[in-house]
This record gives sequence, structure tokens and C-alpha cells, in this order.
Amino acid sequence: MKKFELLEPERHDRKSFDCGVPALNLYLQRFANQDQKRGLSRVYVLSEGRHIIGYYTISADSVATDALPDKAKFGAYAKAPFLLLGRLAVDKRFQGQGYGDALIFHAFKTTAEAAEKVGILGFVVEAKDDRAVSYYEKFGFIRLIATPNRLVLPFSAMKPLL
Repeated sequence: MKKFELLEPERHDRKSFDCGVPALNLYLQRFANQDQKRGLSRVYVLSEGRHIIGYYTISADSVATDALPDKAKFGAYAKAPFLLLGRLAVDKRFQGQGYGDALIFHAFKTTAEAAEKVGILGFVVEAKDDRAVSYYEKFGFIRLIATPNRLVLPFSAMKPLL
């Protein structure tokens, strides 16, 4: 049975994960558990037994209010709170089967749950390249001013997707 859960290194086989991007593989295999233990991020996996189909990381972040595209009024606040979708990857054996979308929708749900407890305005992501930018834009992510590979998804755009 496939399920979403927090990464547990003793239960999940990180060594066999290969998404085709060495940096994302290395992160999962060597650094994800350390970041999670330190409280720097949470690493969610979509797994079937010990096998990891895909994963994403989520952590706290902020965005300069003058970089936000919607020109919302934030008063004296120079930065607005967001959650950062730090990494998102699907094992090559499962790519093209909708698992990337499943991971991002799980991340949306996790963000919505967090927003009920703490003040955050939505999601921010650093896309690695134009292909990744296009992927995130199909969910409604909007490029920040002056940083074309950094995108935000406000809750107002996320809610209809949930």
C-alpha cells in the first residue's frame, strides 16, 4: 500500500532512490535525516513498504513583501511568512505516472494544516530551471519580482486546488 509519511531512515530505503538528479538523490541519502533531526525541515515520502516512490521537503521561509507580485498591503512588514517547498523528486521508475502531482498536493494539504496553527501566507519554491518553473506554474505559482525562478503560491490560489 502506498502512503505518505515522514522519512524514517531505519524504515525507508534511501540508497536505491534515483530520480535522475544527483543532487536530489544525495540530499535524500545523506542529508535529509540530519536536516529533519535538527528541525531545519520535514521530509515527507510517498512510500510503498520500504521503497521510496518520491519525496518533498518543507520548512519555514519568508518573502520580501516588495517582491510579491500582487502588491498586497503589509503595512510595516518587510517580509511575509511562507512555507518553503525545498525539494521535490520522484524515483525514475515512477516518473510520468502522476506521483509528482500527488506529492505537491500532499504538500498543499500539509501547508493548509500548518496555516490553521501559525500565520503563513502560502508556499514559496525555488525552481531549478525553466522546466521546473513551468511545472509549478501549472498549479498557479507566480514568479516573484526580480527572481524568475523563485515562485509563490498564495493560499487564495491554493484553496481551490484542495
